[in-house]
Amino acid sequence: MIALAIVTTALSASAQGGHYIGIRGGAGASKVRFYPRKESKLLLPNMTYGVAYKYLGGDRFFGGVELDVNYVEKGYKYLVKSDSDSSLQRKLTAIELPFMWQPHVWFAQNRARFFLNAGPYLSYMLKTSDERLVSKKDGEQAVYSYDFNSLRDNRLEYGLSAGAGFGATIAGRLEVLFEFRYVVGFSDILKNPNKYPGSITQESPIDQMNVTLGIHYLFIRQSGRSTIAKEPRVSKKERRQRRQ
Repeated sequence: MIALAIVTTALSASAQGGHYIGIRGGAGASKVRFYPRKESKLLLPNMTYGVAYKYLGGDRFFGGVELDVNYVEKGYKYLVKSDSDSSLQRKLTAIELPFMWQPHVWFAQNRARFFLNAGPYLSYMLKTSDERLVSKKDGEQAVYSYDFNSLRDNRLEYGLSAGAGFGATIAGRLEVLFEFRYVVGFSDILKNPNKYPGSITQESPIDQMNVTLGIHYLFIRQSGRSTIAKEPRVSKKERRQRRQ
């Protein structure tokens, strides 16, 4: 009954341009591209939560722009030796600020939309966990203290965020969203030997992928006529009458 009520409400709503605020949350995985190469595996699950500001224009296809402030978990997992049963794992938490263009296409009488996201992001590391040696067979075998060191570790990170999703308008001013994002790091989480002589890692950008659910609220409607809503059809006879 609840699902039926939501669908019914969504079908009675109409898409609108304007300024939105919202929240999002979900889970994902991450992986570091080490050089010299290490046999890396996906580290999961990594949780992500955030708040968003979004502007949707009145154009049917252009979409809008979105700025998020996200609290994310990410990190690395690599095998101690090739084809080893044991892996070394570390998770860090960070604040990320993606700024994205969001083109979209409306359907279902402009009450739902498919959208894409693309744009740069900045990240600031808040804290890092201990490194853990984990065996598939025996479980956690050892824990090594890992304190943040500004000489060795980079707090700031940047890259590109891209993804796709689906949104449905409900109750007039609310939009429910399902979204997938892939985040590609361009900077390193560890400093190279030129900056930190004790390091053997020359490159360490981090990639992420996550799936989230969100809800956005339209708090300021777009002024003027929006091309999002479909205009009523006018017959040829009515058009001739208007010209006369």
